[in-house]
Amino acid sequence: MIAAVERNLQENDAQSDPPRREYQELWLALARKSWRSLALVAEREESASEITSALAEVARMLDERVSFFAPIDVPDYVSVAGILSAANANVTADIPRPVKPPARNIATLPPVATNPLALKVAAAADIVVICVEIGKTRLSAVRRTLELIGRDRVAGCVLID
Repeated sequence: MIAAVERNLQENDAQSDPPRREYQELWLALARKSWRSLALVAEREESASEITSALAEVARMLDERVSFFAPIDVPDYVSVAGILSAANANVTADIPRPVKPPARNIATLPPVATNPLALKVAAAADIVVICVEIGKTRLSAVRRTLELIGRDRVAGCVLID
């Protein structure tokens, strides 16, 4: 799966507008796969954060319960990896809970090639989406990311123009 997204800063000002069609299509394409946790990996965290925000809005529109994580330091990475692993392992657990847990978890990550802790979180996720900025992200960085994560774990690539 490959999705293409074009940036438009003016759209970020209109908070009441629904997410652009590209983000809706990305969410629906991802929803066809079986996953409870997703890692968005990008060369620049701002790229992945923008996509995460848009996916959050799509999920909200569809009344889906989603948690989002953007680890910053070592304890955060370890915690997020643990949360994703636990969420994936407890899919069918019949433990009574006062609050319904999120159906899906999304982690926004920096490049795994330069951040081994991000690789730990990506490894804990069911699927990974690589965010590629056209003209900015080096092909060698994408190849290295695929090599580290494993092609079989990558659900797709988002091309950001």
